Amino acid sequence: MMTKSTITTFSVFALSMTALIGCGGDSAEPGKVLLTCNVPNVPNAAGTDCVPPPPLSCPAPKFPDAKNESCIVGYNPELPLPSVLAGPNQAVLYYNRIKDKDNSNANPNYPGYKLHSWNNDTCDAYAPPFDSTDWANGHSFDGIDPNYGAYWLINLKEGHSDCANFIIHVGTEGSGKALGDSDLVMNLKSFENDVAPEAQFNRVNFTIHGESDVYDYPILDVGFSIDGASAHWLDQNTFVWNESPEGVAKFVLHHSASAGIEADNEGNISGVQIELTEATLSDAQKALVPHLATWPAYDANFTADEAKSMAKEQLVLVAYDSDNKPVAATHVQVAKVLDALYTTGDNDADEATLGITYDNGITAKVWAPTAQSVNLKIYDNAKILTKTEAMSLDTATGIWSFTGDISLDRQYYRYELTVYHPVSKKIETLETTDPYSLNVSTNGRYSQFVNLTDDDLKPEGWDGHTIPTIANPEDAVIYEGHVRDFSARDESTTVANRGKYLAFTEEGSAPVEHLRTLAEKGVTHFHLLPVTDIATINENPAQRIDITDTLGALCEKIDDSATACKTQDKSATIESILAGYAVGSFDSQDLVNAMRGYDSFNWGYDPQHFIAPEGSYASDADGVARIIELRAMNQALHELGLRVVLDVVYNHTSASGLWDNSVLDKVVPGYYHRYNEISGKIESSTCCDNTATEHRMMDKFVTDSMVILAKEYGFDSFRFDVMGHMPKSSILAAREAVQAVDADNYFYGEGWNFGEVADNRLFEQAVQANMAGSEVGTFNDRIREAVRGGALFTSEQKDDYLRDQDTLRLSMAGNLQNYVLKDFNGNSAKGSSFSWNSQPTAYALDPADSINYVSKHDNETLWDILQYSNDETLSLASRVRVQNIAATIPLMSQGIPFLQMGGDMLRSKSMDRNTYDSGDWFNWVDFTKNSNNWNVGLPLKQDNAAKMAQIIKRSGNPNSAASMSEIEFASSVFNEFLSIRKTSPLLRLTTEQDIIDRVGFHNIGKRQTQGVIVMSVDDGLGLVDIDPMVDAMVVMINGSASAQSHTVATASGFSLHPTLVNSMDIDVQGASFNQGEGEGTFNVPAYTTAVFVKAQGDTQGAGLNANATAGAPDVVPFGSTEVFVRGGMNGWGEVDSFTYVGAGEYRVAITLAAGDYEFKIASADWSTVDFGALSSDVAGVDEDVAEQLAAKGANMLFSATADATYVFSLDASDKANPVLTVYNEEPFAGTSVFVRGGMNGWGEANELVYLGGSIYQSHIMVTAGTHEFKVASADWSTVDYGSGETDTSVTLAEPKLLAVKGSNLKVTFDSDSEYTFTFDMSHRNEPTLTINKTEMFAGNTVYIRGGMNGWGEVDALAYQGGSVYTADIAIAVGEYEFKIATGDWSTVDFGAVAGDEIVIEGNSKTLAKKGANMKLSVAMDATYRFTVTGPSSDSPALKVMKLN
Repeated sequence: MMTKSTITTFSVFALSMTALIGCGGDSAEPGKVLLTCNVPNVPNAAGTDCVPPPPLSCPAPKFPDAKNESCIVGYNPELPLPSVLAGPNQAVLYYNRIKDKDNSNANPNYPGYKLHSWNNDTCDAYAPPFDSTDWANGHSFDGIDPNYGAYWLINLKEGHSDCANFIIHVGTEGSGKALGDSDLVMNLKSFENDVAPEAQFNRVNFTIHGESDVYDYPILDVGFSIDGASAHWLDQNTFVWNESPEGVAKFVLHHSASAGIEADNEGNISGVQIELTEATLSDAQKALVPHLATWPAYDANFTADEAKSMAKEQLVLVAYDSDNKPVAATHVQVAKVLDALYTTGDNDADEATLGITYDNGITAKVWAPTAQSVNLKIYDNAKILTKTEAMSLDTATGIWSFTGDISLDRQYYRYELTVYHPVSKKIETLETTDPYSLNVSTNGRYSQFVNLTDDDLKPEGWDGHTIPTIANPEDAVIYEGHVRDFSARDESTTVANRGKYLAFTEEGSAPVEHLRTLAEKGVTHFHLLPVTDIATINENPAQRIDITDTLGALCEKIDDSATACKTQDKSATIESILAGYAVGSFDSQDLVNAMRGYDSFNWGYDPQHFIAPEGSYASDADGVARIIELRAMNQALHELGLRVVLDVVYNHTSASGLWDNSVLDKVVPGYYHRYNEISGKIESSTCCDNTATEHRMMDKFVTDSMVILAKEYGFDSFRFDVMGHMPKSSILAAREAVQAVDADNYFYGEGWNFGEVADNRLFEQAVQANMAGSEVGTFNDRIREAVRGGALFTSEQKDDYLRDQDTLRLSMAGNLQNYVLKDFNGNSAKGSSFSWNSQPTAYALDPADSINYVSKHDNETLWDILQYSNDETLSLASRVRVQNIAATIPLMSQGIPFLQMGGDMLRSKSMDRNTYDSGDWFNWVDFTKNSNNWNVGLPLKQDNAAKMAQIIKRSGNPNSAASMSEIEFASSVFNEFLSIRKTSPLLRLTTEQDIIDRVGFHNIGKRQTQGVIVMSVDDGLGLVDIDPMVDAMVVMINGSASAQSHTVATASGFSLHPTLVNSMDIDVQGASFNQGEGEGTFNVPAYTTAVFVKAQGDTQGAGLNANATAGAPDVVPFGSTEVFVRGGMNGWGEVDSFTYVGAGEYRVAITLAAGDYEFKIASADWSTVDFGALSSDVAGVDEDVAEQLAAKGANMLFSATADATYVFSLDASDKANPVLTVYNEEPFAGTSVFVRGGMNGWGEANELVYLGGSIYQSHIMVTAGTHEFKVASADWSTVDYGSGETDTSVTLAEPKLLAVKGSNLKVTFDSDSEYTFTFDMSHRNEPTLTINKTEMFAGNTVYIRGGMNGWGEVDALAYQGGSVYTADIAIAVGEYEFKIATGDWSTVDFGAVAGDEIVIEGNSKTLAKKGANMKLSVAMDATYRFTVTGPSSDSPALKVMKLN
């Protein structure tokens, strides 16, 4: 213990005594005695007495411990107890809106917030109903505590886990999450001492709005801090911030040139202050930031110079209450204001030339408007700093520049910037390379001064060399490859050039000669995976380890951590060790995984610099070799007859912030990358650090760099990685600029819609739907999945497979929105009306919009993926034939084929689905065709672990192991189809209308043959003669295991394509065409695609009409115009609207009392449609008589003879001369109609009951066997219907056409049961009869499955008789999706017809097999009855009614 003493004087405040301890020497004056005190007491201010210390000041949520010695977090006994604690098997969750300052039922902000809870393997705690929650219908809170806010009492299961998952949210959007974006977890673990005061809070958790932390003990304050970066400076004087203005007295902008803004424990914030005023965003400002358009806005009053100066500083926006205390603060993002200040003029930053220019010296320019200073640091070839030059700022543009003499040429440089960085919240001095680097040193550490026009940077013959051209984008056939895959392991390529640019220049090598053959056969473009500077490949060969190196070299790098280092000969090459491993072992997987990050391989989607070529592919990464050799590669490809595509990756970089490889984010921190609008963290939805291509100078950078690449390196086309993360306007602007230097340059990319930009949230994206009609291609994932899923090759016929084949047909027709196809249900619809993965199936408006592919570098190769769907017993020969069909489908499709290198040779990656870093071993392409690289080891676990058991099983199947003969066969067949496409302009149609007019499908509709696609392309009379050699072409794909024949009406004069007559494939030579009378039959062997042509004679002859099978597409006569019966029966109003029923006919049923009615047929405006009688003299409309109408004709008069419902049928198939027929909806009013036949002694036992809508129905018990019957009245004359077709047999569940006085109908029943006979007279001239089993779900338990019951097998439908099933379900208020299905989701699976998903209470809805999820909005907690009515097992009806 310290002893007490006295002092005479004491000049230092007692709390500073601790500072004395660390000082060198005694600070007391001579003769003076210091007062010392026993801990925890301290001397008072006078130094005369020991007193307790003042309370510690702790930043919330910390508080002083019991001894007042330190700040702690935990149970604070000073806080009030919550009103509710947890009971046994119960948890309590509190949600506190502290800033509202109103924890009462009067607070309008609490209602609407719901608890979303769920169990999983990690946290399995909840008992019903909390174990599974529908997102749209969460749990309402149970009360509001006056201190801790809303609370939920939660049921837990016996033996629950120590954690529980939850989200508190309002609405269904992610922005409605109350506690941040993450899934949160409650702590349910009990306190270790069950008698301690902390134990009373077991299973009680506390949260605070806007905070992602979950607290175990009561908390009333989380303290004050500067939170995220959710304020945005939009233009010179406008700010937005999502902080609610409620309770806020003023908004103040704090700024600091030294980045010294901070908040103390009391919430005081430093920095120079400027008060803002409330404002309203203009429409233009809202359009600039649609995702921020509803945020509160504020105005400042800055000059442009003041704004530019302030944008260089640290900025914090603070909300103050009426006591001048800050209640919220956030950092300010400045990207938008930089655009406003520097790019909106006619001659500012976005018009300037950036980077290095040569003009009477060498000038370096860099746009860095937020930098306080920029220096140019210059290095010699040894990378030794030789000088540092201060750069000059042009304040109008924000561009810093320096001009030196020509001696700078070929030297290296870096920029040194002093700049505020939002990641560190500090003023940083950073070094970086030039974003516009034309060349870089090894590993991109230095930029180089180079003039790309210098002759010594050009390979011999570069200037003016011939570049192949194509007439139309649709003539393109694209072959995708990777520089290392092309030659890294090819023994015919010079050792020094393997895996390098120069491998493409080696004529006579196996890879080059393979490309030459492909080019001769029809490939037009070679697509290169990224070849600009890649961050993730070490360009220093001395530091890399490849499979040609020894194992010892690798083991030295990895400290012998791989198993091989302990079991294999270290002097052996890695390649030889891999080759010696047992097939199917994990050894290859382990060794290749150990090489990751050390070898030369990477796909290259990790850009560091966007213009400079990648150095690892050059003979020397330091210096200019990479420039010369990249040009030499492109020149060699051109000389092979191939245009060259560059894969560009503008959506992300490999690094940002302060990391070594960060470039853009060091030059203008917070601008070139997309920072989250709330947190200020960089978005990474693409994989890595997303760029902000919506910002003008990033947009400019994209365009500038692409122009350089096209002009200086001869790239003829560009493919955009994750293009959907970029604005459509950016892509179109870049294309316009590139085509100014290369007029036929073609753009395409990945138009995927996901991430923070999804659904045009930030801008109009370059996604599939938005790019339609632009002739910027997007990858068509519809054809990819339709083929790779294997539906075409299965023997089973089910709806999912048939739907995939319809998807395939649409893609073969160019994936056009407006192409009309008859689907497997027999319905004709436009491609955009088909549904695929909750999107319209077809999205293109021009064939050049669609890049048709079945494999590329992503995911498994085609050969590998098909092994999952191929039957285990399928022979090797058949597997190769399946691959041949799948690989060549894009070649037979309208649009642009895209092919993976090696896909023509059964290429395998040994089932690896993501080989971006799997090295040369798994990525090998063997152009000698000795191997397809199948089963060379189990693939890496990183992306394949989930499928490893399946991979092991399939890899060991000898039927999947192809030899050289199979590989050569596949390659030859592929080349034949390449040549067919090359010589057949009918496969390369260039307009939407040409495809609609010419392309037809056969084997379509309800009775199609599984696995057979028959497509025709017409070039006959009535059409422009595109191909003078043929009048029509037919492509027949037989994906089935047996030979198939298909007959097409009017087909004549076809023969097998000459290329296939001489095919390497003996089987396809046997394909044939048989001429019949008025029809022709195409015969194709199993697992074969055959092409037939109708040769043209001296002149163009008849072709094969696109509608030869489907018939003319049904075109709605009056389009979207609504048409009405308007007259005395409805006050001449817009009440009785016609429904279009097809074939040009409209109908409406109107209930009329007996009497006379004048009326007309008209649209709402009385002008678009206005039909009446031919004249007033013939205005009378007689029942059941077709009346000719006239435009603008006289009022018509109808006399209803009885109270009844009358159908007004308008036949507008001749739109200008429609015909009206009015008839009683009940066809045989007053006459009983019966089913009369062998099942009832031809008597009157089974009367057909009138249901309305011209439909009669009878439920009849019949015995098994064959029965003849008719539909007739008692007198056999008033009503007498029999078969309307020569074939009198009736097939169950299929409508049978009837005719007056027709022959006896015949039906066979396979069991004694009740059947429903439905007599449909709704089409008076084409009545039908359908027979269904009355209990249509007999033998199956069918459920209502949806959000109201966790999509489970809970609410079974009960059969009520008469084809009616019901289920009563208690449902709480909310939004629900659901379907009607059996437990296996396949025997029965009904949903909504696409586009008609909404279920309205009390309304009947026709269901569709495999239809879309139905959506029900429940406005009141109640029990609802779901009634499903048959008897149709294809399209029953649903009605939902509230019972209480």
